[in-house]
Amino acid sequence: MSNQERSLTGSGDADLLALLVTQGDLTEDQAEQARRRMRRASVPCHQAIIDLGFTSQEAVYRALSECSGLPFTVLATQEISEDATKRVPAKIALHYKFVPISLERGTLTAAFSDPPSMRDRQNLRLLLGLRLEPIIATPSEVGNTLKNVYGLGAETVIQLRQDKGYKKTESAYHDSVSGESLEEDDDDETASITGLVNQILLEAVEMETTDIHIEPFEDTIRLRYRIDGMLREIPTPPGMHDLHEAIISRMKIMANLNIAERRLPHDGRIRVNVGEDGFDLRVSIMPTRFGETICLRILNRSAIFLEMSELGLGRLNLAILDQLVGLPHGIILVTGPTGSGKTTTLYAALAQVKEKNPERKIITVEDPIEYVLQGTTQVQMRANIGLTFASGLRSILRHDPDIVLVGEIRDGETAEIAIRSALTGHLVLSTLHTNDSVGAVNRLVDMGIEPYLVASSLVASMAQRLVRRICRHCKEEEEVLSRRIRSEIARSLDVEPDEVQAWRGAGCSECNYSGYRGRVAIYEFFLLDEELQDMVSAHSRTSELRKAALERGMRTLREDGWAKVAQGLTTIEEVQRITSTFQISYDALEDDE
Repeated sequence: MSNQERSLTGSGDADLLALLVTQGDLTEDQAEQARRRMRRASVPCHQAIIDLGFTSQEAVYRALSECSGLPFTVLATQEISEDATKRVPAKIALHYKFVPISLERGTLTAAFSDPPSMRDRQNLRLLLGLRLEPIIATPSEVGNTLKNVYGLGAETVIQLRQDKGYKKTESAYHDSVSGESLEEDDDDETASITGLVNQILLEAVEMETTDIHIEPFEDTIRLRYRIDGMLREIPTPPGMHDLHEAIISRMKIMANLNIAERRLPHDGRIRVNVGEDGFDLRVSIMPTRFGETICLRILNRSAIFLEMSELGLGRLNLAILDQLVGLPHGIILVTGPTGSGKTTTLYAALAQVKEKNPERKIITVEDPIEYVLQGTTQVQMRANIGLTFASGLRSILRHDPDIVLVGEIRDGETAEIAIRSALTGHLVLSTLHTNDSVGAVNRLVDMGIEPYLVASSLVASMAQRLVRRICRHCKEEEEVLSRRIRSEIARSLDVEPDEVQAWRGAGCSECNYSGYRGRVAIYEFFLLDEELQDMVSAHSRTSELRKAALERGMRTLREDGWAKVAQGLTTIEEVQRITSTFQISYDALEDDE
């Protein structure tokens, strides 16, 4: 019996458990639990340990390598040969779960997620006509590399293209029920459009994606996920373009849209479950030259309810926001572009109000209602029947609310009613699309609101952005800092330049070698005192208002970003990317010429 096969026998399992216990990766009690799981679930020892989560995959597989005699590799450090991947069909690689790495003189070096049995090695030699040199890598790395090499859903696409009737057969779409699970083990679905769409959605959820983009072009289809605010292209297999219409039709059915209408934009909503978590998908479909393009915003119904202390606010800003939401009347605006976390901040503030002051009545008007906040009256806008923000606001004021949340101030009519609501004793929370906090004043004036009304109702404007958080698994100190950046951070934090420290992410498997995992918010608070209110009434320019606010101690987005850098939460590059402004120097341009 070979060493490779001993790892799947009792002797090999005992050796693996003993080695992990000796190395300190497992305790004796954990080793016994792994033995029980092996017997109950009929799985190999290394799989039982990984399923129980007692130690990392890499630690288990390094020990497995020592016991089985197969070399261990980290695929992220390997250069995958194009000759090898072309020689191995996707169907074979996916079935046997291995990544072809290199091909030299008739010998294929391949990384397996499980040590291959002698039968598998013989089958592969016959199928490929090559000698096989197996090595092992962790299942997560093998799975991710296979997707990168052959494309997401490659096996499904191959089987669907072999089925000549997939383009015209509506039964391939399988009508769905709202709230269906994406994790169904149904063999009939593995080669269906339903299975392919579920795979796209499930992969996006597992990668903590916020948006999915499916974009058709003349000969290709591009699939992109927005992760931590950055679009990442996901490889797709050859032939995916042929399935584009079927994918769009399936998603239209899930969102209860008309699959026959392809000339007009569509908007809908899908509810799906992944394990115990529920997700809402906001669907937007738009016709383009080469077919319909689709964008799905993924909303985790359980992830929104953060405590205000978890938003990333500094101690001073947290105290300010706590006082603001406790005011009896006035308008508080949260500004920033789409996807900057404005809704999360407002919901966290409302949740705190509900907890501290349960006697206050809260009504929201939203389009759409992104999350359900228990104990709060939420009204969905329906512009097609005349229920707009303006008309909704008029109605809810007759329901005696203490706090009103307006999803977004989009026009002068909504702004005027919100202003008058604040002047009649209501606390109004809303969002506005401006580049900074001070710009909210003149944005309202541009909408047609008289400056004196803005001055008498606006209490605070709060700008926010999301910056990527450094991965805690590969965090390391940034050794080289430019003199200019070091001086700027030192001035912002009121420290000596030599005391400035910064960190970066080196890149690891936990963050997909990006150096970032998750996001944290940076903030800018513009608080109106009596003097600033007088300046607003006099219709002062934004630059004058900003200068006066800075003299009163306002911390800008960039300065709050530098504080997050000093805390080791984000990097200098992220703060620069989010807060840098575009400026042209004609002198510099002339010098370049």
